[in-house]
Amino acid sequence: MTIALIDDHELIAKAITYMLQKDPGITEVKTFTTVPLFLESLDGSWKPDIIITDLLLPVMGGMELIAKIRKMPEFNSTRIIVLSSITDVHTIRHTFKIGANGYLSKDSSLEELTDAIQAVTEGKQYIAKKWGSSLTDLVLSDKPIRIHLTPREKDVLDLICSGFTSKEIAAQLGLSVYTVQGYHKNIMKRFRVNRTADLIVFAIQKGLYVSP
Repeated sequence: MTIALIDDHELIAKAITYMLQKDPGITEVKTFTTVPLFLESLDGSWKPDIIITDLLLPVMGGMELIAKIRKMPEFNSTRIIVLSSITDVHTIRHTFKIGANGYLSKDSSLEELTDAIQAVTEGKQYIAKKWGSSLTDLVLSDKPIRIHLTPREKDVLDLICSGFTSKEIAAQLGLSVYTVQGYHKNIMKRFRVNRTADLIVFAIQKGLYVSP
């Protein structure tokens, strides 16, 4: 089995490579810091059985790589495992939709990576165990993901996306700044994002906010 590992974090790449090379079933592990470098290596002389890639990469991201690989007939049998710090359900679900076979978070153990490799080699899909069966079922199902906001949460979200500060939102809605900040944190937690900028992008992408 041959593996291509694409990650721009040298320590992570070295640790994973060291572990994988101990597996007698793995004959070769090639590492790349960018997607273009990986694509340049595909000169016809070798083809990885498994690609392990981060999503947040310089020059070209992991999503673009997955989409590109799945358009290449010669890679129909190649399995793709995402290893990323991004853990929101929408991103995970999208990676499977465009052709990923497995998804692990960056804090997954090296042992679980081995489990994921074994699973995708057998034709199965794999999602990190720590997320549980309920999230796995949601990610791999075809049902649309519904996001329910209360009327007040929707008001706060609209004003956040419009660029208002917590103090300004509090004044407009007749709430305390502390209460507005509580709504803000709850919405971010529900959307599984860590930054206000990501919250706004997510809200626009999902049709929860339409710019006037």
